[in-house]
Amino acid sequence: MAGIASEAMGGWTRWAASAAVALLAVIAAFGGGSLARWMRPGPAMTVSAAPSGKLAAELERWERPDLTLLVTGQQHGYLLPCGCSRPQVGGLERRYNFFQTLSSRGWKTVAVDLGDIPQMAGPVNLPNLQGLTKYRHSMQALKLMNYAAVGLGEYEGSLPLFKALGEYALNDPSPRVVVANLADAETNFPEQTARWHLASPPGSPWKVGITSVVGPTVAGKIKDSMAKFGSSRQALEGVKSEMDKAGADYRILLYQGQFNRVAEGAQPVEAEAAARAFPEYQLIVALSEEDEPAGAPARIRHADGRETLVVRIGHKGKYVGVLGLYKGPKPESPAHKYTIVQMSEDYLTPDDQVAGNPIVKLMEAYAAELRRDGLLGRHPQVVHPFQASVPDASPTFVGSEKCKKCHASAFAVWQSSPHSHAWQTLADAKRPSLREHDPECIVCHTVGFGHKGGFMSAEKTPSLKDVGCESCHGPSSEHLKNTSDETWHKLMNPWKGQPGESAQEKAARQLKVDQFCQRCHDIDNDVTWTHKGFERKWPKIAHPTPDSEKK
Repeated sequence: MAGIASEAMGGWTRWAASAAVALLAVIAAFGGGSLARWMRPGPAMTVSAAPSGKLAAELERWERPDLTLLVTGQQHGYLLPCGCSRPQVGGLERRYNFFQTLSSRGWKTVAVDLGDIPQMAGPVNLPNLQGLTKYRHSMQALKLMNYAAVGLGEYEGSLPLFKALGEYALNDPSPRVVVANLADAETNFPEQTARWHLASPPGSPWKVGITSVVGPTVAGKIKDSMAKFGSSRQALEGVKSEMDKAGADYRILLYQGQFNRVAEGAQPVEAEAAARAFPEYQLIVALSEEDEPAGAPARIRHADGRETLVVRIGHKGKYVGVLGLYKGPKPESPAHKYTIVQMSEDYLTPDDQVAGNPIVKLMEAYAAELRRDGLLGRHPQVVHPFQASVPDASPTFVGSEKCKKCHASAFAVWQSSPHSHAWQTLADAKRPSLREHDPECIVCHTVGFGHKGGFMSAEKTPSLKDVGCESCHGPSSEHLKNTSDETWHKLMNPWKGQPGESAQEKAARQLKVDQFCQRCHDIDNDVTWTHKGFERKWPKIAHPTPDSEKK
């Protein structure tokens, strides 16, 4: 893997979510799950003074709003950029710095999150052991950023929801988890959610009412038997009367569902239906289908002259939506400006401010918890496709050193590549440290993690550290026993070119290799892979067998 970026290799970012421990076509699914830490309070954190950081160019051109709404959502378990390449975007640490920059400029803010904070599955079909831990640390980070309210959706429901809320909301009501149409909430989730929340920042001309509903499509995807959702319309009608009594004059709906405009005259559905039925909501935040969000909101104009803005903010915490509100004659119809701000390297923590950044401390606590809980050892080892294809043989991983005797030239190429010290990059990483104890990092920095006989720990399986020969070729013990056996030779070289191969066949074969590499070198982890990354990088590690080594 590439060297460590200035943020280090923030490996729990789920960058390994698309990495493969098995390096053949089929990967066996894992079972299992993780345990909630029911009553454990989060670590005490103190918020540092707001740094006077750089403001996005678009915001520099704005007159300072009377109130600024900050919108995020669909984090999908990405806590930080992994740091394996640059420039990467996103991450809670950068978001905190951006929020602090606004605060240092005197901007009054209210922050909301749509939900879908954790990931739904572990990397490469590993159990989602880290989902609850990530959810808790993410919610603690949102608290440090003074979020007012957070929604929930399919991703929280996958943990399942009872464990997700017990992991954080049972211990801490801030930020408030809001969901108006959760059935039997008081019985099944006592004191863990609210139907809506009122935010009124000091000096703000608005009382901001925030609620959330889970739309029918998302509700149908949540298989948690305790999490049932009623009619969004009925729930919002009840919330409307409560907001009216409380004097909420600016209203936000976090809608867990898609916004897809229908043809004129057709019946609107999901988020658009909610917007048209409840024009009191000036802002609706809906789910994004794409990673990259639109830079402008959709607008729904109502017959009475009011307008609802609908925003979608993308995936993985790469952007923050910024809606600036300006006082006018009608509080319910303020002038506004909207933009999205990419969480780029502009919001890296300066070296002289690292010690005072609470998110840096929180991420170190997260890494330390993974080591303390021994997550590497808790992942079951399933049968590798090789082991399944020839069950009588049961090949095992032997380590790259065993390949050196017969494949000296290939070994030399490997030894001079970053793959040969991939594990050490984790051990050397900072901010946070202890990355070598994180399964979501280890899966792309070792041989066979998660498979029978694969990497377990540096102490138990030292020969399987790093991205080795068997990461791509599979467990080789049977090949070592009989190097002339074509059965294993073919299994270990499925992408090898054949004599007489046509150009089309070669292109198809190389595409499979490219896709295989992208299980680790995906767009989130290796931004340099774009623009023909395979064509540029493969020659650096190509290792054809010379005639002198052929038998």
